[in-house]
Amino acid sequence: MTGPIVTVTLNPAVDVTYRVDVLRPGETVRVPDVRSRAGGKGVNVAAVVRELGGESVVLALTTTRAPDEFRDGLDRLGLTHRLVPALPAVRRTVAVVTRADGTTMLQENGSPAAVTAEADVAAALEAELSAGAGAVVISGSVPGGLGADVPAKLVGLCGRYGVPVIADVSGAALREAAGSGAVLMPNEDELKELAGAGVEACRDLVAAGAPAVVATCGSDGAIAVTARDAWRARPAEVVTGNPAGAGDAGAAALALRLAAAGAVSEVDWRAALADVVATSAAAVLRPVAGEIDVAARARWVRAVQVERMR
Repeated sequence: MTGPIVTVTLNPAVDVTYRVDVLRPGETVRVPDVRSRAGGKGVNVAAVVRELGGESVVLALTTTRAPDEFRDGLDRLGLTHRLVPALPAVRRTVAVVTRADGTTMLQENGSPAAVTAEADVAAALEAELSAGAGAVVISGSVPGGLGADVPAKLVGLCGRYGVPVIADVSGAALREAAGSGAVLMPNEDELKELAGAGVEACRDLVAAGAPAVVATCGSDGAIAVTARDAWRARPAEVVTGNPAGAGDAGAAALALRLAAAGAVSEVDWRAALADVVATSAAAVLRPVAGEIDVAARARWVRAVQVERMR
């Protein structure tokens, strides 16, 4: 039995989802369906890990003030957590979902972290690694007050314990993490900004030191590249719904595969990529990020088309 999946969220959120019939800019829109939960990409990953039958721990920054809506939200979700008080407040994000227009996201940048945040997060992560983490997922944005290199530094800490780690970050943080030893998990836009488009860009990142790159491509599926092989997987069915959290669901599936294998080189990448695509698609069917349609995922994981790329 492997240890838990530890998810690191440096810029957590309280996620609010509004489902409305029509979004009319400049007008008053009544909201018949409102959902609010503790959020942030790592929280979504941890919640999906649990739905997939795994054990997870949310390691995140939180507010130094009371009441702590984010901590209370994690407790309501029943997620195990290790929190580092370092923010004046936890930001809020709003997803406005309509049947016709899809999802419109409104995201606050978040408050700057305290000067002690980096050292405190590293200490908290080391405690989890010492206790026997199976894999680590570092997700999302980096708040003000922390350097863009903090995710890469945390990857290095994981490496000293021999624990596989996924970096699902963007911008400057992704550039810093690119040679850190993490499995990189960019979306198409993040990949293009970092290294270019498609499988060749992924190969360049592997040649530069990434043990693997999994690039998610929305409705087109995903690409996985290692030093040995390159794979493309396409969804078994076209799905519509709420794409927020789809990439996080895929990261959860991959983290469990890494933890079970124990090392990137031991992963069955054909099966892992099928799992990433099926689990991501199953998340689109659910109205709130951090949830998946478990039955659909079980059906699709056997039907996803995976092909080796030259």
